[in-house]
Amino acid sequence: MIIHITCRTDRFNLSIVGSDFINDCCFGEDFSIWLVQELTASGIAADVIGMEDYGWSNQVEHEGSSYLMNVVGTPEDDSANPNYGEWHVLLERRRTLTQRLLGKNKASRTGPIVKKIAELLSLAGFEAVAVEP
Repeated sequence: MIIHITCRTDRFNLSIVGSDFINDCCFGEDFSIWLVQELTASGIAADVIGMEDYGWSNQVEHEGSSYLMNVVGTPEDDSANPNYGEWHVLLERRRTLTQRLLGKNKASRTGPIVKKIAELLSLAGFEAVAVEP
């Protein structure tokens, strides 16, 4: 199960395609760096992994669980504010094959790491922070 947290902001690049982008929608490096720094400052182990063809991937370790955290940005196409858009933080708890087969160690929308990320986004003043069903 992938947990989906959304927010809106203009704090990060959604308008300038980098020369190193795999494709035109690989935004999220600056958001990933910021979020990893915020998580680390909160005592949560986190690292930026790198660019993917849709955004950026990160690693998070919290309370004995490991998560793949992907960051994806979607611009609003507003010429007056080209960096404004919706950001998606996708969390997937890493589980063993046995855990998957037995349906154990699933991620939860109300889990501590989800609450922490939503709290960090809200405290930073991002708009419309939500955990999607």
